[in-house]
Amino acid sequence: MKFRIFRSAEDQTGAGAADPTESVRMGGQVLPEATSSKAASAVEARLEDATPVSGPTVVATPPTGPIKIAARDVSVFYDGKQALYDVSLDIPDKTVTALIGPSGCGKSTFLRTMNRMNDTIAGCKVTGRIAMDDEDINDRSIDPVLLRARVGMVFQRPNPFPKSIYENVAYGPKIHGLVSAKSEMDGVVESALKRAGLWEEVADRLQSSAMGLSGGQQQRLVIARAIAVNPEVILMDEPCSALDPIATARIEELIDELRERFCIVIVTHSMAQAARVSQRTAFFHMGRLVETGDTEDIFQNPRERRTLDYITGRFG
Repeated sequence: MKFRIFRSAEDQTGAGAADPTESVRMGGQVLPEATSSKAASAVEARLEDATPVSGPTVVATPPTGPIKIAARDVSVFYDGKQALYDVSLDIPDKTVTALIGPSGCGKSTFLRTMNRMNDTIAGCKVTGRIAMDDEDINDRSIDPVLLRARVGMVFQRPNPFPKSIYENVAYGPKIHGLVSAKSEMDGVVESALKRAGLWEEVADRLQSSAMGLSGGQQQRLVIARAIAVNPEVILMDEPCSALDPIATARIEELIDELRERFCIVIVTHSMAQAARVSQRTAFFHMGRLVETGDTEDIFQNPRERRTLDYITGRFG
């Protein structure tokens, strides 16, 4: 069942905290839910009577599909200072999982553990276990370069290479030796651009500089570059925060299409965006995972007070 939280155009760029007066659209009609003030009060009353959950305890509803990534007791330290505390989270395949929470809560830190991007940060230490298809990605036998081919990354701001559109997409397959013939590379580039919804806009100027594309087109190019190496997982760190509402809507449509083939994990500050694009949501606060479950349940029926307070805009 799809549902959407309708908010201002500013929020649809990925910025801003949740509005406690927003409503949820489900099945073509607007219904009061936990993000409306009336329903929030009802959830509050229920939470008042419930046993409070605090500290390291996590409220979790397990996913029903096959698990692609399983994190267990993952902690991250920067120069000895702990930024992430014992996070255990199952991420299902062919699903969009949204990581939400206030700035500095550990969302992006956790995202980077899944393709060992934290390895590039001096003084960073990661403990615990992260398994992809039951294989520990931090094992010494795992080459992080090859891992990042399997787990692609899309950053907050579009970062195309200062090369042609064609060369941007061909870069990954070339360095990983995935293709040999020029005709085969042409097919890979065309296929990746089509899957990223960009082919029709750039087919006649593949040799033009990627820097001449609009922001939204650049972000779709970066996604095409990521999927050109046939990854299994795509990580997205606030991919729409630097885009206008129209470009944001196009990226969100693309994410919804890509989840049929990939496991996608997205960090977002936008409650509306999390509701629109994800099927699973994990709420982080102060370096800890607080609550995780189906997105519909997290937004309509949160079981932890901190989750309710965050999605209704009381902090964040």
